[in-house]
Amino acid sequence: MSIGSSAKGCVFDSLVLTFPPMRCLTFFLLLSQFTLAADKPKVILAVFAHPDDETLVGPVLARYAKQGVDVYIAYATDGQRGTNDFAKISAGDELAKARRGEATCACQQLGAKPPIFFGLMDGDLGAMTNPLGKNIKATADEVQKLLDQLHPDAIVTWGPEGGYGHPDHRLVSDAVTQVVQQSSQRYHLYYVELDTNSLKPSAQILGIDFFGTDPQYLPVRVAYAKADLEAATRAFQCHKSQYRPKDMEENEALLDHAWNGKIPFRPWYGGTKNDDLLKP
Repeated sequence: MSIGSSAKGCVFDSLVLTFPPMRCLTFFLLLSQFTLAADKPKVILAVFAHPDDETLVGPVLARYAKQGVDVYIAYATDGQRGTNDFAKISAGDELAKARRGEATCACQQLGAKPPIFFGLMDGDLGAMTNPLGKNIKATADEVQKLLDQLHPDAIVTWGPEGGYGHPDHRLVSDAVTQVVQQSSQRYHLYYVELDTNSLKPSAQILGIDFFGTDPQYLPVRVAYAKADLEAATRAFQCHKSQYRPKDMEENEALLDHAWNGKIPFRPWYGGTKNDDLLKP
């Protein structure tokens, strides 16, 4: 974009505008702001409780990242208590370090930005008080900071049921919803859930019984391509402290069957049928 002036008025590239000088300046300032806003990428923010929770929406995150959307994934905890005998990693700092690395790997495979961690203790999100003050309020505070910083076009989190009822999942959903509904700015918040009908052939996903949602409450269905599913599979394979290769293969197959090419979402404020998180 080139800006100049001539005897006839203001020159914008090859276009001559017959405005007085001050109006020309105002016009070009407004035009510059509009151009910058138009060039700014869309932003999706996913907020979950633990590293590996993003698995339930992986192909959709990969789809949008591939399209040039800035995808951010925030985790309330480091998952430092999620031990498994096969991983041979002790609970606490050692496991937290491992799971941070796994989350970083997963974000890279999905094409997302580096992961964001709130640094809270898994299993304790519902605590009202403790010496460090790390509780549900801290989760809400961290979410608010991200909204102020990123101004996301869409927000994704667990539904009220927390997938399979995990208290941390439910509390993260509560915290995100609390922040969104108390804001005067309208955010587009979506709960990622599974269709009750798709769960009938096998109610177990990731080795756990999930709570399905009736399809009438899931008007948003976002399609993903084979390449997006492959990226999500590679991301899932990063979580080696949580799943053995056989578990990963079986669970990915179950999820792909449950999704059937489209991942369902429930807008927290209600909504009509749609196929895109960025066009509510």
